[in-house]
Amino acid sequence: MQREQLLSAVFDSADHPLKDAITEWLMLSRRFEAFVDAHLAKIRKKLRTNTHPDAIGDLRLELETAFLLLRSDALHLTYEPEHRQHGRSTDFAVRYTTSVTFMTEVTRLRPQTTALRNERFTSMLHDKLGQLQPQHGNLILVGIETQQPTADELRNLALQAKQQIDRGDAEFVQRYGFTSRSALVKQYQRLSAVLIREIPLQAHEPVAIWVNPEAKYPLPAKVLTALASSHRL
Repeated sequence: MQREQLLSAVFDSADHPLKDAITEWLMLSRRFEAFVDAHLAKIRKKLRTNTHPDAIGDLRLELETAFLLLRSDALHLTYEPEHRQHGRSTDFAVRYTTSVTFMTEVTRLRPQTTALRNERFTSMLHDKLGQLQPQHGNLILVGIETQQPTADELRNLALQAKQQIDRGDAEFVQRYGFTSRSALVKQYQRLSAVLIREIPLQAHEPVAIWVNPEAKYPLPAKVLTALASSHRL
């Protein structure tokens, strides 16, 4: 499908708030154009139904993530694969060349003070554990609308989240949909890494990546390098 035809098929309205961004990504990337063409019905439906500003912001981050990941020729995407955990699927299955496939969940943290950002980050991490898939590496990719934490700050945030899991009582465990703390810890071990980036993405500023030392399926260094490179302006 030609790009102009694809844009007409994607958008019902000429003034959709994401039209300019998606048009730019289509012009810059043949691989993103093929991605949109392959998932046209799904993307079109999301653009029609996600009309609240928060939902539009979430969808923009999701589609921008696809655009950025596809800048790396080594990365290949499946959009919302059929695998489900606790009734919820992840956003992408990402294949690195032919050797590694890992799941990627994309989420956005709203503007906030540093203290509230930290609290919401740990709460988000606990909540997202329920979507991590078995027998695969799992990445949580976070877009943040304030200055992103440094690598050291991200490591401390992840440590705080794990400490809360370790001392969590029954109410804490049940809040996130688990029957026991051991089940929650087991799910935590499915988390391979967290990548955090600013919204909008900042030129010449590397994203921060934290690697879970307890991951059952860690992501190889070459995969982490490809992820970081795909998000470098």
